[in-house]
Amino acid sequence: MAEIEFAGLKVSGGKLLLVIPLLGSILAAMWGGFELYQRLLTAEQAVTEYVSPDFSSYDEALAVIDTKMGNVESLTTALERELDRLQADIDVVESIARSTDDTVAEATRELRDDVYALEERVNDSLRDINNELRSMRDDLEERIERILDNPLNTEE
Repeated sequence: MAEIEFAGLKVSGGKLLLVIPLLGSILAAMWGGFELYQRLLTAEQAVTEYVSPDFSSYDEALAVIDTKMGNVESLTTALERELDRLQADIDVVESIARSTDDTVAEATRELRDDVYALEERVNDSLRDINNELRSMRDDLEERIERILDNPLNTEE
């Protein structure tokens, strides 16, 4: 195998195959460490140079939104109270309407009963009048017959 001599040190080929990757790994680790350190320095510089944005317009907008939300809440509360009052009024009107409906139904029943009773009385009266008229007619016919059958009545 091949041997390399460097500064009085003789290194054989097998050892060289171990030393070269080891040196590459050490150099790569050093380069990675330097890169990491540089990124940390860059991040530190970015943090120290960071200027907080102006949020005052957001704060003002949030205050306006908060005021509007307060107004909406008070309007909602007022609407709820008004709806409760309206519901109470509707309940009263509904109760009055039902009572009126019941009263009208009762009055209609009474009126119908009165009309039927009146109709029955009128029919009874008409029957009585018809019977009386028949009786009078029969009586009148009988009288006419008697007058006509009377021998004293000889006018011809």
